[in-house]
Amino acid sequence: MTDPSLSSAQYDAMAQKWVLPQTLMGGTPAMRAAGARFLPRHPAESSPVYAERAKRAVLRNYYRRTVQKIVGRVFSNPVIPDAHMPGSLKGYLQNIDMTGRGMTSFAQSWFQDALVCGLSYVLVDFPDMSKARAGDARPYAVHIPAERLIATQWENSGAGPQLVQIRIRETVTGYQDFTEQASDQIRVLEPHQWRLYRKSDKEGWQLVDQGENSLGEIPLVTLYANRTGLMQATPPLEDLAYMNLEHYQIRSDQRNALNVASFPILAASGYDPEIDGPIEVGPNKVLTTSDTDGKYYYVESTGAALEAGARELAALEKSIQLFGLQFEAGSSPESATGRALDAADAMSPITAMIMELEDSLNRVLRLFAKWSGIDAYGSLQIQEGTAMVGQNSTSVGDLLSLMQAGAISLDQLRDQLNTSGILKDRISFNAASD
Repeated sequence: MTDPSLSSAQYDAMAQKWVLPQTLMGGTPAMRAAGARFLPRHPAESSPVYAERAKRAVLRNYYRRTVQKIVGRVFSNPVIPDAHMPGSLKGYLQNIDMTGRGMTSFAQSWFQDALVCGLSYVLVDFPDMSKARAGDARPYAVHIPAERLIATQWENSGAGPQLVQIRIRETVTGYQDFTEQASDQIRVLEPHQWRLYRKSDKEGWQLVDQGENSLGEIPLVTLYANRTGLMQATPPLEDLAYMNLEHYQIRSDQRNALNVASFPILAASGYDPEIDGPIEVGPNKVLTTSDTDGKYYYVESTGAALEAGARELAALEKSIQLFGLQFEAGSSPESATGRALDAADAMSPITAMIMELEDSLNRVLRLFAKWSGIDAYGSLQIQEGTAMVGQNSTSVGDLLSLMQAGAISLDQLRDQLNTSGILKDRISFNAASD
């Protein structure tokens, strides 16, 4: 039979670019484990010397710090529902993946994977009721990291490209007494059916389960952080990843040079090992030579190379810092007019990412509603940045004045306060479920 674990050429091309960013996210242990792939061995460097140098290499993780900073910026305010969302959907999203995670916590993991790889996925599934426990009849979200969705197929129709098949790589763990046994499996989803293949050491890939997809479509949502095509993307921080790799390599060389330069080398002229015997250095030892003009002396580095390396590292660190600034939207202007005129702020990379994330979250919401048979399902919103207290106070005063004047209703006031994040509804919505 055909091997369902074969990845597509499109996946393979993207996966090559994920290796460095994902390794950087693993920090120093992951970089050391990668060995010569990211810390090359010098041509004249012996294996023991290289192993010692690699063991001492430490990553200053500018890449991971930038990723965490951007994620923190995007989620400085939690995801909030509008007032028109049905209570049943709010309940589902408070425990979105049936593991107790709220919407904001789940969305953070999803967004971070997209930021590292360029794209990431969420599958909105519904339990097989022939196997589910009582009370589990509800949709739930499954985060599919970019590296696990190994192939996609689609067809062009009047409504645009439609997914006709996806293949997801999974690992399941079984237990026999106290022993863990991990097995690879491939999940194949199509608009009207799903299949599950599991690998056997003796028989290869075997179909172990299958069923109907009653939704009539593949319930997959793709979040793009740097889209290059349909189901295609590149890591948006790829340049930063290479700069951090360069810093890691230069710093390793610099640290090794410092280690060598820190120890003076004993040199001798007029020394004849056959006459003078072996050299012994230490307390109560006398060094002599058979040559009357012979001498012993220490050779030390001038430090010029170390200074040049330090300057190079400092320049590189400045470049890394400047690279990260392009993902900052800058300080918020005080007036709405100022915000409207500040086009650079409005279209900053972070703002674009927030717009894409909000759109993707609402597509997840649509699938939750479709599984649940709900037509009017409201929307989810994300606010960029944290509003200042003075601005909040003024907004509340203005809104109250409008309501007292009859310009807006109490429900409209509540909607505005909820959207602004002033009311506590957003906190309870994003609270973890027991």
